[in-house]
Amino acid sequence: MVELRIVPVDGDALVEDWREVHNAIIPTAPLSTDEVRERVQRNHLDVAYLGDTAVGCSTVRPPDGETDTVTVIARILPEYRRRGFGEQLYRRGLAKADELGATAVETVILATNEEGVYFAQRHGFVETERYVLDGDTIPFLTMRLSTHSWLSSTDTEHVAAIQREASRYAEGGVLHAALEVIAYALDEAREGTTDHVRVILHDDGSVSVEDNGRGTAVRFDAAGVPMVKPIMATKDLRFFEVADSPVLPDGRRRSGMSVVCALSEWVEHTNRRTEGSWTQRYEHGLPRGPLTKVDASGSTGTTIRFRPDPAVHGTEQPTLEALAEACSGFDATTPIDFLRD
Repeated sequence: MVELRIVPVDGDALVEDWREVHNAIIPTAPLSTDEVRERVQRNHLDVAYLGDTAVGCSTVRPPDGETDTVTVIARILPEYRRRGFGEQLYRRGLAKADELGATAVETVILATNEEGVYFAQRHGFVETERYVLDGDTIPFLTMRLSTHSWLSSTDTEHVAAIQREASRYAEGGVLHAALEVIAYALDEAREGTTDHVRVILHDDGSVSVEDNGRGTAVRFDAAGVPMVKPIMATKDLRFFEVADSPVLPDGRRRSGMSVVCALSEWVEHTNRRTEGSWTQRYEHGLPRGPLTKVDASGSTGTTIRFRPDPAVHGTEQPTLEALAEACSGFDATTPIDFLRD
C-alpha cells in the first residue's frame, strides 16, 4: 500500500491545503481561511499528501473538559478513496486520541457522504445524533465508536500493558475472570437474544461460558473474508480503565474480555451465527493461527473457553457453589446452569 505523507497544519500553505480538501468534501459548510486558523489553535489538524497533491485532511478535537471524548474525523477526496488512505488517516487520529486520554471516540460525517458513513460503520461507529446547521438542509451524523475498534483484530500494546500489571488486573482471581465472561452473555440476554447460559468447570482447569444468542458480530471484507468482532485482544471502550464502569457481583469493576484473554494460558472463542460458524484460539492474549470455519450445528451462540494462566492465577478453581452464589448478584433473570466436566 502506498504510504501518504501526513503533515500537521502549520503555516498558511498548509492551512489552505487543509481548507480546500475540507470544503470539497463538506460543501454545505465551507470554512474561511481565518476559521481554519482559529481551529488550528484548539484542534489537531493534518493534511495528507500523495506526492505533492493534497488528497485528504483530518481533525482531532481534544476533550472539552466535561468528558474525555475525543472526536476523530478523517476525510479523503472521492477520487482517492478505496486505496487505504482513509485507514492511514484514521489510524493516526486514533493514536492521537489515545495520547489525549480518550475514553470514548466520536466522528462527524455529512449524511450524504455515503462512503464516509460506510467507512465509519465498518470500523465500529454507530449513529448517536443528527443535526442540521442553521440555514442548511443536509444533516450531519454524530457517530460513536461503540465497543471495540474494528480497525484490527489485535492490539498488541494493549495486551502487553495488561500483562505488565498482571497482579492488578488479576485481582479477584478466576472467579472474577469468569464473571467478566458471563457478563457478556448476560448483555446478550438483556438485548433479548439469549435466554440460557451454561458455565462449565473442566478437569484441565479451564472454564467455559456458553450462550444460545445470535453469536459474536461478524463483518466481511470486499473479498468475503470474515472478521469476528475483536472482543478478545482489543480494549472494550466501555469498560477498560473507565472509572465508572459497571461493578460485577464480586464488587470489582468490569474491565472487559481482553483482560481475561491476556491473563489466560489459552482461550478458544467459538462463534455460531446464521451466516456461518468459526473458532479462534488465543494464547497469552494473542491469536494463534487463523480464524477457522467450523461445521454448523443448527443453532447460534457463543462459547468462550479459557484456561487461566497458573503463573498469574495459581491452580485453584472456584467451586460451582461459589460461582452460583456470585452470579446470583447479577441483575438478570436469565437462567444459568453450572456444570462440572
